[in-house]
Amino acid sequence: MKTKMIYTALAGILSLTACEGNWWGQPTIPDAVEQQFVQLYPTAERVEWELEGDTYQVEFELSSWERTAHFSVDGRLLRYSEEIDDRYLPPAALALLQSRYTQYKIDEVARVQQDQQTYYEVELEDKDDLLLLFDEQGKLLEQQAAANGPTSQLEQASLLSRHAPATEGPSTLTAPQSSWELPAELREISGMAFLDEGVLACVQDEEGIIYLYDLSKKAITRTIPFAEEGDYEGLVVVDNTAFVLRSDGALFEVSPLRQGKPTTTLHPSVLAKSQDTEGLAYDKANQRLLIAPKGYDKKLGNYKGLYAFSLADKKMQPKPVITIPLDQEKLAGSSKKDPYDVLQPSSLEINETNGTLYLLDAKNHLLLTLDPQGQIRQLISLDKGQLRQPEAFAFSPDGALYISSEGGKKGKGVLLKYTSGY
Repeated sequence: MKTKMIYTALAGILSLTACEGNWWGQPTIPDAVEQQFVQLYPTAERVEWELEGDTYQVEFELSSWERTAHFSVDGRLLRYSEEIDDRYLPPAALALLQSRYTQYKIDEVARVQQDQQTYYEVELEDKDDLLLLFDEQGKLLEQQAAANGPTSQLEQASLLSRHAPATEGPSTLTAPQSSWELPAELREISGMAFLDEGVLACVQDEEGIIYLYDLSKKAITRTIPFAEEGDYEGLVVVDNTAFVLRSDGALFEVSPLRQGKPTTTLHPSVLAKSQDTEGLAYDKANQRLLIAPKGYDKKLGNYKGLYAFSLADKKMQPKPVITIPLDQEKLAGSSKKDPYDVLQPSSLEINETNGTLYLLDAKNHLLLTLDPQGQIRQLISLDKGQLRQPEAFAFSPDGALYISSEGGKKGKGVLLKYTSGY
């Protein structure tokens, strides 16, 4: 298998010299490449650069997981891969591994973004090592002997280019499979998460209360007060604990959720008030929460950021872990005059069945998927007639998509279930 070499580097602190290399043996990195790397991965650790032909390859760590990125000389990101646990492979890929490759041991698994598409690379270990390439749905695209040496990543990038389909334009969701009219208490529903199969934990804009809504009974079965009135926007459930996001970025930790008397712990925000945080997601792979602002931070320029709250030390990072360029082509058709308004996230989620990150934009009636570099991979238009103000969504354990919409002054909130089109 290819050997991964990890070096400790003071990324972002030590500047590169202007000669052909430096006394660490690192190549001289063009300013455009270095600036793009720092912009995309401001919290990168253990950074090592290599020059392969005219491509700059960097290996680094984020949240203790290995990552690799390839840049052109002008700073354009060509390819990005991240080490993941094999349980996050698409179900079809896992099934194939368990049926056809039982004699092999899984050595490494990586999720790869290239040409606005997602792929999975699996390295298998036995007498003859293998490299498997899967598409986003888990279909096996190619099998080859595992490459060794520092050029293997570039060879794999070339392999991916042969399989990359053409980029698709905006799409629409199929008709919803099921719908619910929500009770009056959830007219302004703003966040939701699955607590158990068939039971949603929900919050609404104004009350410091978690509502448990039973889908089969079509009724609220329990209420859990956790704080005074406020502007509550996002909700995630991690095991037996709920985290509720307030619009100023503060997090309320509520536990235990399922039984006993819950207590609340407040985690103050470190974000600017202008950011107006609304989205909250559980990133299980990295044991953190992701926070999406609807507003802006002028320090980021023409970008919006996603921020992280570590579940290990319960601290919020002041710098974004993902930055989203607002001038990318998929947002170019917006009629918004303010460049910050072309993307106004109201919710975000990770679909655990495939690891894809989704953003919901209620103002622009859009559902988007993002790669780790903040590039939009898919853009889905939402039906304004069905979803008047879609402020929250969640994925069920089997991957079904549930989107809720606030009701008008006299109307009720609604919840729609989709099983395809996303």
